[in-house]
Amino acid sequence: MGVPGGLDEYLRLLEEAEKRDHRKLGNELDLFSFPDEIGSGLAVFHPKGGIIRRRWRTYSRRRHEEEGYEFVYSPHITKGTLFESRAPGLVPRRQCTRRCTWTPSSTRTARSASPARTTTSSDDCPFHDLIFRSRGRSYRELPLRMFEFGSVYRYEKSGVIHGLTRVRGMTQDDAHIFCTPSRCVTS
Repeated sequence: MGVPGGLDEYLRLLEEAEKRDHRKLGNELDLFSFPDEIGSGLAVFHPKGGIIRRRWRTYSRRRHEEEGYEFVYSPHITKGTLFESRAPGLVPRRQCTRRCTWTPSSTRTARSASPARTTTSSDDCPFHDLIFRSRGRSYRELPLRMFEFGSVYRYEKSGVIHGLTRVRGMTQDDAHIFCTPSRCVTS
């Protein structure tokens, strides 16, 4: 199956795509970089990139709040068991993300001298579940809309990492709606 317009058109499209490559533009415009010292797939944003991120966050937060979302925060690391379990009655979490797990020798639980197994947050779903389940709730409180800028970390093989489109660490605007089954479509 050929490319419409043939090889010449394909090569022209590749050349145009190269001009707009975000990795090249990010460096040329001094927006972000990927220092080898911190590892593959982990970006640092320079002051100009920080301005863009701040404006994006301000816009996103305003839009979410206009739609009735409440802003929440959750940690970057957690006990490793949080992502292995699920609360009764809730939809099981998708097993689509890979997490980075470690057992640092300096991490000790209060009740045990043995190291605690911790993991980085690969999504905010379980934290929002925990906020929802933190107290009894009336159906009158529903739908409950939660939102945060979650910093999440995922293990991606080095061969698939690609600029800012496939990374190991990112901040996402993560939102969840808790509602009755009858309100799923309208919420």
